[in-house]
Amino acid sequence: MTQASDLKGITLCTSKAGLAAGSTSTYTTAATTSGMIGGKYVTALSAQTDTATPTTDYSGAAFTALGVSEGCVFVFSLVAAGTIAVHQSDVYALDASNAFKIAPQFPAIDLDTYMPFGYLVLKNGSTGSAWTFGASNWTATGAADTFTDVGVLPRRPQTA
Repeated sequence: MTQASDLKGITLCTSKAGLAAGSTSTYTTAATTSGMIGGKYVTALSAQTDTATPTTDYSGAAFTALGVSEGCVFVFSLVAAGTIAVHQSDVYALDASNAFKIAPQFPAIDLDTYMPFGYLVLKNGSTGSAWTFGASNWTATGAADTFTDVGVLPRRPQTA
């Protein structure tokens, strides 16, 4: 008797990318990023140094700008061909201490198409001004960013 595997069709990043802010609005990965979508290996993405962040999201739409005292989550993913795509969550309000009033949820991601390898929590605090992914600097006044590498996205909402 054979037993079905719970891992059939899994989407998983199998390496720690080392995702981090580059200079200005670029991103960096310290290592080659590899993994699988639906159980099939993707073309690996070589380590990136100060690579331009996308200026449009995974669907080609403009990213939603963050106003003062707002924040959200951006998920970095690979497609099977080894190119990057970024998904943006809804925008959430920050309180007077620049903490989320409600913990943000991850954006909906089609795991048959995209392999998440990291995410960014961006808070545009009370001293900031309008901030847009791919155009604004990581070090803009009021902006606070936290990058996290993942094999799969965590289940719970992330605030840092």
